[in-house]
Amino acid sequence: MADLQVGDATGKPARDRIVVSRFSTDHLPPEERYTAWHLRDWPRSEPIYRTEPNEAFNCRWAWAHLGSVMFVHTEITGMRWERRLDDIRRSDFDPLIVSMMKSGFAQGDFDGRAFQEPAGTFHFHDLGRPSIHMSTASETYSLVIPRPLAREWFGPIDDLHGLVAEGPIAGIVFAQAEQVLSLLPVVDTEAGERLGRVFLELLSVVLSSIRPPTETPVPAEAALRKRAIALIDGEIGFRQWSVDDLCRALGVSRARLFAAFKADGGVQAFAMTQRLERVRSALAEPGRDEPIGTIADRLGFSDPGHLSRAFRQRFGMTPREYRQLRQADADLLATGQVIPTDIQI
Repeated sequence: MADLQVGDATGKPARDRIVVSRFSTDHLPPEERYTAWHLRDWPRSEPIYRTEPNEAFNCRWAWAHLGSVMFVHTEITGMRWERRLDDIRRSDFDPLIVSMMKSGFAQGDFDGRAFQEPAGTFHFHDLGRPSIHMSTASETYSLVIPRPLAREWFGPIDDLHGLVAEGPIAGIVFAQAEQVLSLLPVVDTEAGERLGRVFLELLSVVLSSIRPPTETPVPAEAALRKRAIALIDGEIGFRQWSVDDLCRALGVSRARLFAAFKADGGVQAFAMTQRLERVRSALAEPGRDEPIGTIADRLGFSDPGHLSRAFRQRFGMTPREYRQLRQADADLLATGQVIPTDIQI
């Protein structure tokens, strides 16, 4: 079985120290490592994700409770991770997870939100909602926050699934995680609770920065954006507008057009997003099995390969994988089974 250790040798009485648990597959034969990890009894006896390694598997984990917040340090090889509606329905585990990518890369689809997480960023992952993503070999810190506690500190959490924090504001949370990892062997339970509260305070600060109140666009900019979107949406599949063509059709400068779509990364990025959203809607439509090649042609992609590359870059999976995921969820909903919405851990 995998290596499982509890606690560390310090001078503190055992009853006062945080229990630090460790799990490793280093000592196992390579062919046994994934199975040992997949069947581990943590944090629940049943697997939380549908997983598939994309390279020779290995992992090392350490975790401890900081009051109600669980802190986890993980080193793991590349993997495909999927959580479907059926998995959520059968599970009693639906916390909010904050996953900090110290090294590695992950990308995918978080219930309709395109998601990318390079090293030095972290994301919020709501286990009460479906997701699918791919990750490279990585080292991460994670915080597992019970749903009621997340709502108490962050307010409504519906907008957090797949939200990524980056830059200096994310760095303060990474710095805290680094310090906590070094302190785990010597910290007591009372200090651990305080460290957990510090994490919650820092995350509240980060969220106040990355999800500010939506600003109302100036009327002229909003009107220009609306006209441009009408042109783009009306010609998807028939014409791919260049920036110069749009400027001529709208009678505006490149600077004004860019300002109207600055939040989208530019008008061309917006147009590609619109096309990919049309693709995703077609793939998710129940009972519709339009060939992917036909979708690519209808929505202006040069060939199925072009569509597949663009779709994977945005959503972290192929169009075929996305269709299979949505079909599985549609089959579950067709049975009339209800997904639990207020499970606590």
